[in-house]
Amino acid sequence: MTIQSSPKIPIPQYWLKSDADASGFSRYRPAIFVECSFKFHNLRAHIKHTDDRNFYTWVPRGEGSPDWDIDPVGKVEDGGIWNGPQHELPHTTDGFILTAEAFESHVESLINELSRTEKLKLWFNRNFDEFSNPGESRQSFIERLSDRAAGSIEDELAQLISHVNLKLAQVRQSEERKGRKLQLPEAKLNAVVTARRNELLTSQGRLENLFQSGERLVVSDDDKIQSFAALDPENRELHETLEQIEQETRRKLNDLCTGCIQQVSECDEYVIGLQPQQIRVSRSGVLWVPVKA
Repeated sequence: MTIQSSPKIPIPQYWLKSDADASGFSRYRPAIFVECSFKFHNLRAHIKHTDDRNFYTWVPRGEGSPDWDIDPVGKVEDGGIWNGPQHELPHTTDGFILTAEAFESHVESLINELSRTEKLKLWFNRNFDEFSNPGESRQSFIERLSDRAAGSIEDELAQLISHVNLKLAQVRQSEERKGRKLQLPEAKLNAVVTARRNELLTSQGRLENLFQSGERLVVSDDDKIQSFAALDPENRELHETLEQIEQETRRKLNDLCTGCIQQVSECDEYVIGLQPQQIRVSRSGVLWVPVKA
């Protein structure tokens, strides 16, 4: 075995920092270190995104190929790679081809593999022609889309309120023709619809509760109009009329909001790939890793 304390090789050399003292290690073993940037470009998604990544694997023995599925160092914190050895340990070079040509071939094989396997995954909503941001979760994307979704049904919500007011005005006129001037629950019905509209259009939690709980009634039983006793013969017909208006309002509001939820929730995965020329290597070389045996 040939052991050198300071190897002389035509490749940049780096050393992995360790928090343990030298007594826990017996030697330095060579690994391959590649620091690179991925340049994801996609006109359809209007994306120009850069992702910096480091890759490590053991230098293969002889003329073998490196196995990039094996990571000998795991996550390396900032400052974890040094330009000189931390410990006075021997560097094992016997059986390893540490030439510039061999390392150029290893880096090239890594780039070719990354161009096939590395993808940038986004979420895409066709209804709003909107893409998520890189790294954004589906839930976060849906909640952000709810801003636009709520605004898209504002006109229909306003029309619903106008429709309710018209129906109630017709009931009032009918009662007045009968010589009755009862207090109708107009304010209550309007408050219900307006409150639900405000829930959708406020800056905090626009549709979040609806998305988290799935499809459900937007107008709850707590909002039910109970201004007239159903058993009072004098008010029974009026009560039934108001109940029909309420049920119609409830159904239209629920249908409108459920449709809005469905449109926002229809998100598909959108994958952006890489070409070899979109991978830029900023550093590469031998990374000496302290090992026990």
